Amino acid sequence: MEKAKTILVVDDSKANLTLAKQALDEFYQVSLVTSGQMALRFLEKRIPDLILMDINMPEMDGLETLRQIRANNEYNEVPVIFLTARNDPETEVECLKLGAADFIGKPFVPQVMRSRIARTLELEEFRRLAEKRAKRFESIASKDPMTGLWNRTYMTQKIEVSLAKGTNAAYMIVDVDHFKSVNDKLGHIVGDQVLNRLAHMMIDAFPDDIVGRLGGDEFVIFIEEPPEHDVLCERIREFQTSVNEDLKEATNGIATLSIGIALAPQDGNNMDTLYDKADRALYVVKKEGRNSFRFYDSTLPSKQAKLDRPDAIEMNIRTLMQQLKEPGTIRGAYWQDYEPFLAIFRFIERMLARSEQSFCVMLATLLDVDGNMVEAKILEPCMDTLFTAIQDTLRKGDVFTKFSSAQYVIMLPSANAESGGKIAAERLEARFNAINREPNVELKTDLTMMDMVERA
Repeated sequence: MEKAKTILVVDDSKANLTLAKQALDEFYQVSLVTSGQMALRFLEKRIPDLILMDINMPEMDGLETLRQIRANNEYNEVPVIFLTARNDPETEVECLKLGAADFIGKPFVPQVMRSRIARTLELEEFRRLAEKRAKRFESIASKDPMTGLWNRTYMTQKIEVSLAKGTNAAYMIVDVDHFKSVNDKLGHIVGDQVLNRLAHMMIDAFPDDIVGRLGGDEFVIFIEEPPEHDVLCERIREFQTSVNEDLKEATNGIATLSIGIALAPQDGNNMDTLYDKADRALYVVKKEGRNSFRFYDSTLPSKQAKLDRPDAIEMNIRTLMQQLKEPGTIRGAYWQDYEPFLAIFRFIERMLARSEQSFCVMLATLLDVDGNMVEAKILEPCMDTLFTAIQDTLRKGDVFTKFSSAQYVIMLPSANAESGGKIAAERLEARFNAINREPNVELKTDLTMMDMVERA
């Protein structure tokens, strides 16, 4: 029989030690010492699963020994059962206050001793398991599921606790420039990969600091007791340069990094204030061309500064139009996520209903040559090929989105007759066939006309 659990018996009576060993030796690995001092020396070398200890011992009694055990972080959670002939309430209360797990009266009955030890070990096993599960669930609840960084809620709590102590700190908002263009042009899979790579580089560059994700492509780095200004600037510059080199390769040169920084306590002593100040600094970085970092100062304009001036309406309109324009070269059909696609679909449906016009909807599906689903490892690159074919052949006014793992749905507002939809489908099929490298994968297109008649 394997004796996995270890028990340390502490008693100044060698007769009692012998009896305890005889009662337990068949079931546990038993070690014996004759004083509290010897017990503490034993614990420095080896930590047992349970301690069975006499209360009445010379020089250092069981109560004082337990106090010193509980004061040491290395072994303060080891359960202790007292062996005692004393049964007065005062002694029991003091023992329980010190954290004793149980009592066994002297002279002890072997069966009772084994039963109480087994019960205590079982409860300790349950406690450790519950603690482990609690930590695991806490970790899940506090982490951003995609990047593994602290999520907004947990990060805010950690930062607020730090700021409440009056800590000197640097609060940095880290933002990926042109991230929407990365998603639009390279796809959301690449976008997610960019965020994960950035998260890992942030952890590597700031391993001892609080690093979290606010949401989207916006992250926070919170540095407690930051170095003096020039050293901090150099550290940020090195981090930004390293990330930009990685982003350039990952996004074909589309994305860079912008950072806004606020300092505590001079710029604020709570999360909301520091976020606002760092965000203002980030706003200026974006306005001045991105791909840089800036510290907050009181002379920086707020995002609403121009809106507060009546004479700036024309300037605001121009700024607004620049922000509304699609970044980069406008090419081919317009990609959107499914929810925005539905909103665009319903808008066009309303517009065309007023003139009682119709438009075409195309469903593009990838299947193997036998008409079955394509294997997953082949499907993903083929869907990328189909994405390219759609942008290459369809018009700028057409809108498309991913409908399933093997399908795109395409809205053709300019095709107000079935013949126009068929022409678009033929062009798409021809282009896909020309660039597709998987001979066993075929494109199937289905068309339907949406007849728009406005109803009162």
